[in-house]
Amino acid sequence: TNKERNKDSGDGTVTIIGGGFGGGPSQMPHCAPTYAAVLALSIVTGIGLADNSSGKVRNDESEISTNKINQNNRNPYREAGELALNLLSEKRLPLYAFFLSLRERQGTHDDEEDERIAFRMHHDGEIDVRASYCILAPCKLLGLIDETAPTSSEKKINHAKGDTSSIISSNPLLAPSIAKHISACQTHEGGFGAEPHNEAHGGYTFCALASLRILNAVEQIDVDNLRGWLARRQMGYEGGFCGRTNKLVDGCYSFWQGGAMAVLDEWDRGATEMKGGGSEMIEGEREKKEEEYEEELDEEEEWERSEISFDEIMLQRYILLCAQDVNGGLRDKPSKPRDFYHTCYNLSGLSVAQHSSRLWLADDIANESGDDSCLNRIFGDVTVNIVGRTDPVLNIRVERVEVMLSQHF
Repeated sequence: TNKERNKDSGDGTVTIIGGGFGGGPSQMPHCAPTYAAVLALSIVTGIGLADNSSGKVRNDESEISTNKINQNNRNPYREAGELALNLLSEKRLPLYAFFLSLRERQGTHDDEEDERIAFRMHHDGEIDVRASYCILAPCKLLGLIDETAPTSSEKKINHAKGDTSSIISSNPLLAPSIAKHISACQTHEGGFGAEPHNEAHGGYTFCALASLRILNAVEQIDVDNLRGWLARRQMGYEGGFCGRTNKLVDGCYSFWQGGAMAVLDEWDRGATEMKGGGSEMIEGEREKKEEEYEEELDEEEEWERSEISFDEIMLQRYILLCAQDVNGGLRDKPSKPRDFYHTCYNLSGLSVAQHSSRLWLADDIANESGDDSCLNRIFGDVTVNIVGRTDPVLNIRVERVEVMLSQHF
């Protein structure tokens, strides 16, 4: 990351020197390794700040000292968790400045109604919906998706290139034009391409849908068309997913497609409406949505929250029997070599297939117990094959998300 100090001009204006993470030392900052770095540090934070004895989050230092935790029961990863959290806290505002510097206006510049905001993957880099997701997901974990600018003081922050005069009155990451651009990437098939008029692709579809879920803007797209496209990507014989129409099965799409279906399912079950819906929903519409949702539940007493809109047994079978390498690791398909990328997303897809599609943790953290009492059907021996529950939007364990969302940055 950029190590230059933030500059105070003396007139109450602070210039934040932005900087993301690169793939290695001395490499340029890039959205993809920045996303990976923030999630990795969030995992370490989540493990380190969890209470071994109760499994609860500990973020109150006074409470910790009062409880006088027995040294034998002390979390051995506590120090690592604190270091990770301190690093995230230190880099939080520089990351925010870096993300805002990647914005690009799209559409007709002289027509405000047609204006859309996209993001570049790095400075002078490509523009696509991966960048939107790789920016919004870390911002969600770092508490940067808020109605106001993420400052702890009333000072001004320079978030634009060379502009030190503007006062932030609202968070630019919540601009409606961002969701508008993402929605414009949906194709006639129902999935999403990298940018408008591109072919629908599983990876870009997940990035687009997860981004809209973070922004509470899923209602802006053709949900039925998207659901149909996702359903048709599961292969009838193999059980795994393919990434595009008329393509072969690939283990990584176990999460890109399966995870997208899980995100869509939990949204469709009423999570968005019950928590207020999109940012533009007026109070009367919100109350009407809640009443309709409650009436629907009364009519469907047999409604099961653990259902998911693909064949979870078939997907688990493909991952465990076809994508798994006998020497360890997972792969695209038989005959392909194992690698870390396919290992990660096969396991993420396995988690989605095994665990119920419940309301997104980030929407109602207080009502989530974090247990695994509600599962989908499990392929094979449950005691051997079960994996932890990943958050379908952010793709780290829900326990780690809980810790991050409880922090007061």
